[in-house]
Amino acid sequence: MKQTMLWALASIISLCSFAQAPKLGHISTNELLMAMPETKKAQEKVQKMQDSLNTAYGEMIKEYREKDSVIRLDSAKWTAAKKEIKFKEFQELGETLQNYSQGAQQYMQQKEQEMLEPIQRIAREAIQAVAKEKGYTYVFNAESLLVSPDSDDILPLVKKYLKIADKPATPIK
Repeated sequence: MKQTMLWALASIISLCSFAQAPKLGHISTNELLMAMPETKKAQEKVQKMQDSLNTAYGEMIKEYREKDSVIRLDSAKWTAAKKEIKFKEFQELGETLQNYSQGAQQYMQQKEQEMLEPIQRIAREAIQAVAKEKGYTYVFNAESLLVSPDSDDILPLVKKYLKIADKPATPIK
């Protein structure tokens, strides 16, 4: 009888442990990143770099247009050798413009990623710490879910962990 009761008790405990559902949470990582002050500072730095590159590009465009105007107005008066040289310079400037634009775009993407990576790491670590502290088995990124089971929004908990005021965030541009 004692053995039967022990076996029944062990079975009940075993069933209870299997019946415990995982604790699910979700978070909008975009909203978290937008709320972080570090993101705004990084955006401002990126914008300053972009403005600087745009200024240089604008100067190159101005030079390109000036050369185009000169060629249109004066090329009829030039010798064949001078035309060839001027057209070649104009073509090279066009290629330089195109290369500058592509290079600047790649440079900006790289710099933006370099600036945002540490911020994303802080956010990821905070999410993991809150999930562990609050006993969440799974935390889903809300932006990538179309359908999901009921879960807790842990954004307010992560903001509190990071000491971010819980106010509406401004969107990332």
